[in-house]
Amino acid sequence: MRAHDWSRSPLGPPEQWPDALRMAVSICLNSRFPMLIWWGPDFVMLYNDAYRPILGMTKHPASLGRPGRAIWPETWSIIGPQLESIWQGEATWSTDLLLPLDRNNYLEEAYFTYSYSPIKHADGRIGGVFTAVTETTERILDERRLRTLRELAIRTAGAPTIEQACARVLDVLAAGNPDLPIALLYRLDEDRGVLRAAGSHRVPADRFPAEIPLDADDPWSVARAVRAGEAVQLDHLPFRFGSLTGTVWPEPVRRALVVPVPRLGAVGVAGALVVGVNPRRALDHDYRLFVDLLADHVATAISNARAAEEERRRADELARLEARFRDLADSAPVMIWVCDPAGLCTWVNRPWLAFRGRSLDAELGAGWLDAVHPDDRPRYLAVYQAALDRREAFRIEFRLRRHDGVWCQVDDTGVPHYAADGSFLGFVGSCVDVSDARRFEAALRKSREELLRLNETLETRVAERTEDLAAANRQLLAEIAEREQVEATLRQMQRLDAIGQLTSGVAHDFNNLLTVVLGNASHLERLWADSDDPKLMRRITHIRIAAERGAKLIAQLLAFSRRQRLEPRVLDLNETVTRMRELLATTMGGGIEIETVLEPSPWPALVDPTQLELVVLNLAINARDAMQIGGRLTVSTGNAERGDPARPEQPPPGHYVELAVSDTGTGMSDEVQAKAFEPFFTTKTVGKGSGLGLSQVLGFAKQSGGGVEIETAPGAGTTVRVFFPRAPVVHDDVAATGAEAAARAAASACVLVVDDDDDVRHVTATMLESLGHRVVEAGSGGAALERLAAHDDIDIALIDFAMPGMSGLDLAREARARRPALPILFITGYADSTVLAGVRHEHILRKPFLDAELDRRIRAVLANSRAGTLDALMAPVR
Repeated sequence: MRAHDWSRSPLGPPEQWPDALRMAVSICLNSRFPMLIWWGPDFVMLYNDAYRPILGMTKHPASLGRPGRAIWPETWSIIGPQLESIWQGEATWSTDLLLPLDRNNYLEEAYFTYSYSPIKHADGRIGGVFTAVTETTERILDERRLRTLRELAIRTAGAPTIEQACARVLDVLAAGNPDLPIALLYRLDEDRGVLRAAGSHRVPADRFPAEIPLDADDPWSVARAVRAGEAVQLDHLPFRFGSLTGTVWPEPVRRALVVPVPRLGAVGVAGALVVGVNPRRALDHDYRLFVDLLADHVATAISNARAAEEERRRADELARLEARFRDLADSAPVMIWVCDPAGLCTWVNRPWLAFRGRSLDAELGAGWLDAVHPDDRPRYLAVYQAALDRREAFRIEFRLRRHDGVWCQVDDTGVPHYAADGSFLGFVGSCVDVSDARRFEAALRKSREELLRLNETLETRVAERTEDLAAANRQLLAEIAEREQVEATLRQMQRLDAIGQLTSGVAHDFNNLLTVVLGNASHLERLWADSDDPKLMRRITHIRIAAERGAKLIAQLLAFSRRQRLEPRVLDLNETVTRMRELLATTMGGGIEIETVLEPSPWPALVDPTQLELVVLNLAINARDAMQIGGRLTVSTGNAERGDPARPEQPPPGHYVELAVSDTGTGMSDEVQAKAFEPFFTTKTVGKGSGLGLSQVLGFAKQSGGGVEIETAPGAGTTVRVFFPRAPVVHDDVAATGAEAAARAAASACVLVVDDDDDVRHVTATMLESLGHRVVEAGSGGAALERLAAHDDIDIALIDFAMPGMSGLDLAREARARRPALPILFITGYADSTVLAGVRHEHILRKPFLDAELDRRIRAVLANSRAGTLDALMAPVR
């Protein structure tokens, strides 16, 4: 600006400029922030060096000293009226405003935050407009692309088939993101060796082939991208396919990117994704990375859906085998039973039910023990329990009451059964009524005794007894042959894989049982805390720990450097990692275990939240590619005090909040680690990565005031630690606004406990009373409404979500109609998140739970001044 010849401009030489203009120009030139001056009624432009990048490569230096309308004609309809309004003496402020700019030889989508302020002469007249401006285009694009990736992960999670997964992918691609104006998705049919179109977005069906042979050269170059395993860029789309436009800009799409979709867990590809390029954006490295991440998410969606299909096929086969086993068992001539690892009966066949004359429900659990003779029961239980403890086969005879009241002698044989993975499933056994055989044996013994007493000369009596003995022997042999046949049949049935499914239960019932066990065990621990019997305390503690492990088992089974202006905020990294766990799970795929290790008392971090999520996602994808098939991904947080750095990428001395991502993959050699942060350096195969991941992470960490550290060795996995500055300490008076609500929550409360399960309700009430709360119990929705009408002092309702008759949600709505401000907390043992999709998570307490968690959740709801409103209870419908 100082070197410009101003004598030819409308302003004349600087010596003749008014004092107000010279003062404004001085401020502008001495600032590193982008600044612009519009002077006079023609709005002649003057600007500093920091503003030059906004002008692009076509408008500088021609813009200096020229009217703004001549420089920005494409956007003057927007900024012109704003500038005119400044002559009224009022400043303006615009945030993230879309301004279409022609600064790089094409009309470009760009966003800016700026202010217009009047520049006044000494006499108060307005001579021009002063502008401070920041371009926010990169942040807007990053947030928009991250929303698309997040929506893609959420929408495709749980897709039951590959077809539905592909349909959901196309729904997300068609949601209106300007960076995805058109799209095509192809799936690879390996059996036929063709690529089949799974769907399109704004590409008519007559402009792309429905099937493409792998060895063909199709107009979209899909087969070429799949064969080469790398992306293909297509230009001149209007000449190839006619005009194709998106939903946002009127310009036709001129370029597209064809990206192969990798097949997770195997060599090769699963298909290809064709994405049109935004006609108002350049296809830069960020854009390419976004498309690569899209392809990775599509790969994850297809992989998860394929796994779901395989699991469904296995489940159908197991169900078929189970049905076959039960048909065979029901047709067997003996009584067959099955028990779980705890020894409780889970199934008996039809001959058993016919013998007992009772229903299946009455015989399950320990109900069948009522039929064992009281004199034989202790002996039988001792043998049965010893076999369970040692997991060894057993055989015992005892008396069992028949449906007509007759005590029959039965021979019971049980053998342990194991799943394919070696886990103990329980016992399978058979009972044979040997009453007749025992009578024959007694008769045989009696005959022998009589023969010894009789005189051999008594030929007639000997002949008669001999005939009786022969008949008894024949029947006994028949019984023995029948028993051997039954045992052979039983051994054959034990080979069926379907027996492994006989122990499957319902998570809701197990969680109810574990709630009772955990609640009572915790209560006993408190009662016996001062006991002088340490063995008793250890046994109670063992019960609680075993129940907690059972609850955990139930849950497991069901189950680049870019110099842009950052917007750091004070964040809790634990909350960010917890919130991203579901996104990481869908990104990693089903074969990778995800673990989080969170610092109990983390320091607050000063970091841009959007970039932080991209860092976690980048590192997780690198870790997944390093592990190839299977493995474990660990995301951890911590507090760190760092000294002098040993390497340039490490942070300077100071206090930091640490985010670490670890994998069990191949690790890095010293040579690879030395080049890990170099842009475009990658060890992946062609088309698998851009080599910018760690460069971006390092650039963001350094720009945030932190750094990065890598711990790795070949074959030992890799840990990448990212350090962010510790945020300044917030004084206690900042958090004092919620003191009154917290004080209310800390007081004792009257709690209405509603649960149709008596045991769960009683143990919950006991927990609350031990915590100092008052309790009103109800076993159904109708009873709860009666208690609510009779007790005006009820502060909060604790409602079981699944109840017969009136469900927990129906009860909550009815209670809200009578008491609109009543806080409500649901308790549930269901693992299916769709059942509770309409309720906010802070109003849900999952079983089993301990008294500390119960008390914390109740007090949190009471402390929330909006806890009683309907919008606080119900989540927004998506």
